[in-house]
Amino acid sequence: MPTNFLHTPIDYLNGVGPARAKLLKAELGISTYGDLANLFPNRYIDKTKYYKINELVPDSAHVQIVGKVTHLKTMGDGRASRLIATFIDGTGSMELVWFKGQKYFKDNLKLNEPYVVYGKVSKYGSKYNIAHPDV
Repeated sequence: MPTNFLHTPIDYLNGVGPARAKLLKAELGISTYGDLANLFPNRYIDKTKYYKINELVPDSAHVQIVGKVTHLKTMGDGRASRLIATFIDGTGSMELVWFKGQKYFKDNLKLNEPYVVYGKVSKYGSKYNIAHPDV
């Protein structure tokens, strides 16, 4: 392998091309094969631990919870509307909130079916919630 291989412009990498190369350079500072080889993840997400609702604390790191959606309701009108799901796990209840993509979740979430949700926990009033959780 030639010694200048790592200095090869990223444009020549199969599937990249000039447009994507421009984006890689602007967004991540990647312009050569060497830049790409030295790109390391900037965070690690551990999804091996599951939390219970009664273990949650406000503004904690992202958490993963197993439970069921028991109720769905839409609140507000127009741009101020949101979909709120009541989520329980046997130790308590919390709310899952979506401001965007409401129709998808309203049509696809099944009540009383087990789900794993992942997101950042907040507290609004006396209830814990996760806005836009991964489901």
